[in-house]
Amino acid sequence: MILYIGNILSSKGLSPAPIELIKDKICKSLGIKMITASDKKNKGLRFLHMNYVFWCNYRKVSLLFIDVYSTKAFYFALYFSIISKILSLKYIPIIHGGNIESRIKKTRWLTNFIFKNADVSIAPSIFVFNIFKKNNYSIRYIPNCIDFSYYKFKIREKIRPRIFWLRAFHGIYNPEMAIYVLKDLCEFYSNASLTMVGADKDGSLKKCKEISKKYNLNHKVKFFGYLKKFEWIEKAKKHDIFINTSKIDNMPVSIIEMMALGLPIISTNVGGIPFILESHKNSLLVRSNDIKNMSMKIKYLIENHSIATTLSINALHDSKKFSIDLVIPEWVKIIKKYFD
Repeated sequence: MILYIGNILSSKGLSPAPIELIKDKICKSLGIKMITASDKKNKGLRFLHMNYVFWCNYRKVSLLFIDVYSTKAFYFALYFSIISKILSLKYIPIIHGGNIESRIKKTRWLTNFIFKNADVSIAPSIFVFNIFKKNNYSIRYIPNCIDFSYYKFKIREKIRPRIFWLRAFHGIYNPEMAIYVLKDLCEFYSNASLTMVGADKDGSLKKCKEISKKYNLNHKVKFFGYLKKFEWIEKAKKHDIFINTSKIDNMPVSIIEMMALGLPIISTNVGGIPFILESHKNSLLVRSNDIKNMSMKIKYLIENHSIATTLSINALHDSKKFSIDLVIPEWVKIIKKYFD
C-alpha cells in the first residue's frame, strides 16, 4: 500500500492536487492501493489528520509519498521524513512551489535531512530538477500532466481584448498585475475586459476588487472564486488571450491547460515557466511585474492575428509531452520496484 501525505483540498474549493488526477490510474496499473491525507482545510486539523491516518496505517505501508512545499507546510514534510527514518519506511518527496531554492538556502540542514534520506525525490519541472542536481540530491523529473480528453483546442478567428486569468488569488501569483494590465489596455480598447478565476488564499481578491473600483474598472472585470474544471473551461472559451502574472512559479498546470485549449499565452518569465514556454514560439514572455510590456504584448497579438494563431498551434504541439498517457508510465516505473 502507498500512503500519500499532502494537500488534497479540491473538495474544499481549492485546486486539485496533481495526485488526484493520476492516483486511480497508477493504482489500477499496478494493482495496489493508495490512501491519501489530508482533505482538512485548517492547517492544524490537516496535520492532526495526517498523523491519524499515518499511525493507523504505517505497518501496512510499503511506500510513503510526501508533498514538500517551501513555506509553513515544509515542516509537515520534515516531521514525516523524521518519522519515516525512525521507522525505516521508504519515502519519496514530491516537490511543489517555485521557491524551493530559497528554502534550501534558508534551512539547508533540514532540507538535507528530508532529501538525503529519501529514496529519490520527484521534480515536476526541469527548473526544480536542475536546482536539486546542483545541490546533489537524488532527483527524478516527472512533469505535472493533464488529461487531454477534457480540453478542446480552438483557434480564435479574431483576437479581441478579452483577457482570461486563472490561478489562486495569492501574492506570489500577483493577481493585482492583471488589473493594472487591463487599466493600460483600456487606453487603447474601450471593449477590453478581464475575467479572473481562482480561490482567495491571502486576501488578494479583496485587493484586486479595491484596485478595480479605484480605477472605475468594475464593469470590465468579472471575479469568480474556485470553479470546477468544466465551469472555467466554458468561461475560457469566450476569451481570446490568457495572462499569467506570477512572481514565483514552478510548473503551473494552468499554463498547460491553456496550451491545450488554444488560448494565446502571455506570461511572466519567472521560475520554471521558461522551461514550458518559449517566447515568440509558443507564447510571449515578459519580466515579473512588467505591466506596460504585458499590455503591449496583448496589443501586439490583437493586431497580429496570424502570430497569435502560430503561437497557439505551437503551444498545442508542445503541450502533448505533458499528456497523462505519457506521464503515468514514468510513475509506474518508480513505484513498481517497491511492490515486486
